[in-house]
Amino acid sequence: MQTNTAVLFRPYLNIPLWQWLFLIATTLGLSAASRLLTVSEVEFSAIWPASGIFLGAVLALGKRSLWVLLPSMLIWSIALQKEPWLLALTGAVGLAIGSCVASYLISSGKHSAAKQGTLSPLHYLPNLYFKGAIIGSGISSLIGAAGYALAVPTATDFQLQNIWLVYWILEALGVILFAPLFFLVLHRPQLSLQGLKKDFSRHRFMIWGSIVILVIVASVVLGQIGNNRYAHVLALALFPLVYWFATEGSSPSLDFIIPSFAIIFVVFSIHQWAGRPPIDDITDLLRVLLQVGILVVMAQIVANINHQRHILLERFRRQAYQDYRTGLANDRGLYEAIENTLQQHHNGSHWLAYISLTDMHIIKELLAMDGAITIESVLTQQLQQFAHDNAVIARLSEGRYVVLLPNVTKAQACDTIQHIYHALSRPVDEAGMSTDLRIAIGVTPVNGQLHSAQQYISVAVQALKQAQQKTVSIQWVADPKASAANHYTLLHRFGLLKEAIEKNQLELFAQEIRGIKKNHEGISFEVLVRMRDENKELLSPAYFIPAAEAFGLMPALDRWVIKHSLGFLAANRKRLRHIQKCAINLSGASLSDPELANYIARQLTNFSIPAHKITFEITETEAIRSKQRATEFIIAIHQLGCRVSLDDFGTGLASFEYLRQFRFDELKIDGVFIRQLAENNVDESIVNAICQVAATMQLKTVAEFVEDAELCEKLARLGVDYAQGYGISKPKPLRELFLNVETAEVPARY
Repeated sequence: MQTNTAVLFRPYLNIPLWQWLFLIATTLGLSAASRLLTVSEVEFSAIWPASGIFLGAVLALGKRSLWVLLPSMLIWSIALQKEPWLLALTGAVGLAIGSCVASYLISSGKHSAAKQGTLSPLHYLPNLYFKGAIIGSGISSLIGAAGYALAVPTATDFQLQNIWLVYWILEALGVILFAPLFFLVLHRPQLSLQGLKKDFSRHRFMIWGSIVILVIVASVVLGQIGNNRYAHVLALALFPLVYWFATEGSSPSLDFIIPSFAIIFVVFSIHQWAGRPPIDDITDLLRVLLQVGILVVMAQIVANINHQRHILLERFRRQAYQDYRTGLANDRGLYEAIENTLQQHHNGSHWLAYISLTDMHIIKELLAMDGAITIESVLTQQLQQFAHDNAVIARLSEGRYVVLLPNVTKAQACDTIQHIYHALSRPVDEAGMSTDLRIAIGVTPVNGQLHSAQQYISVAVQALKQAQQKTVSIQWVADPKASAANHYTLLHRFGLLKEAIEKNQLELFAQEIRGIKKNHEGISFEVLVRMRDENKELLSPAYFIPAAEAFGLMPALDRWVIKHSLGFLAANRKRLRHIQKCAINLSGASLSDPELANYIARQLTNFSIPAHKITFEITETEAIRSKQRATEFIIAIHQLGCRVSLDDFGTGLASFEYLRQFRFDELKIDGVFIRQLAENNVDESIVNAICQVAATMQLKTVAEFVEDAELCEKLARLGVDYAQGYGISKPKPLRELFLNVETAEVPARY
């Protein structure tokens, strides 16, 4: 029995006691106070708060609030007002039924109101006016009017529809004025207090309040001394003040202000203050109430428009800081989060992880856009699951994310990054991806060493590029300041190189290549490129090639060298017959360029250079991005009549595998095996093996970094065909090499 009783009363016990006491006090207190807002010989209040209290309470607390509202209303009507029991009962029951119907209609459409971004369903004005004031008040006023007609003997002097209309106006005005206020106070009391406190703590609202008090006092005083014209004009100034508050104040504050001003207006009218005309009968009172209603509705509409404007502006602000697809932060939101973290926790331990889905372009080709979106949605969920609660997650572009981990130790950051790496790498069954995803992560500490959020992200990007070369693709930065300095050095050099290419300010050098096994007709050389800095100092490739590789400038650099090398040969055509081989380096990035072969063909045609004199050296230490395109390029070059050499052979990324995949004409043995060849038997064995493979494949061999002539004897015994290095000839300007090309003697053996 006790259990059943507890279950029965549980919904009521869950409501805080203060809300029950508040409902009782406000229902009795405001109903009693409303009797002061009437005129002689009129049996009803000009403003009836009870209708708004009922609807606001039922919406906020549900029908259980009627267990307090109905008894309170009956006590006030019967015990305090001495109304007939039938009139009191029909009035209370009518309010309950009308409020329940309006609440049902409003609640059934609550989702449409939520889309408007309102604080409560009653701030969505169609709910308040149509469902609350018209339908709800219409029902309750009809029941109340019927009770009045049955319980009051003098009611026969009036037609029922007239009684109903008066009741309807009074209760509708009560709903419009008090329902939003009581819903917010009962449903979100903290928000109501915060709104009032926030508004009236600001200087301009304090000034506004002072002006309002001054206008009220001045208008009353002017009316009392008989200056009704100025008193009336001054009183009307209250309405622009209300509308100003509607545009600037918060909705919770406005819910308090509008009823207060309505009561002031009615009090002024009843007591003929501030030059208001007298109210002689019910018609005059209804006229005043209609004026109040119109002004209140206008103020609420202005407030609603202003609220929607703020919502729209806030939405735009969020969109400016939020990724449209995932709802994560975007680049602006990330920058702001990093700056705030450094300002608020300057000495804390913070970490920034830049995450890249390496195969995003392949995923889009395989699964189309819908599949890619599904994968990004799953990745977003995984990031939100494994990141710390205070982490900031941002999506910067397709397949690229950043996670900011504020106030965590390095051990915690390591653990989180590892979890994220393994979680994101798993197959995404939701999108039909049955294989692991390739994820790379670059991580840097955010320790206040750098000047901006962009610098930290740049450092993390550099770490990401290093991570993409590793098996477990996670790269940690130890010193972001040093990393940033190195990056900006590369940027500076990139700028110099780009300008030099555009303005043709690079310089061509050459290093001679000599045969060491037998007489070779003509001279062979490798074209080298140099650049001068701002002080006109000559810079070696080690200064600017890393910048070109880092920022994708190698194809442009290679094309510049090709064009100007062929152009130089064309300008020195008389000496061209003495040239056996002109070797030009190509990077792996250029080798994957589908238009490079056509470009070379055009340059050979434009300058009329014999193709057999040109050899293109492919740098094996840089990965060839597309093996299919590389194969097509080599075939096209051979069709043109040029030769192809594999540079830096033996220490690169593929070595002997490249020999099986591509048709080369020549191998250049990396200098790491040549420098100590005289003393190192292992190097000798490696060079011998390379030469045997080359002989089998009918390839010529070139030894790099030959530092002295004595080494040539040993290289010749091992089967090497050509030698290149400081022991043969140091690099010199290409023009200088050509000056002596006619008199140059090519020795057969050293």
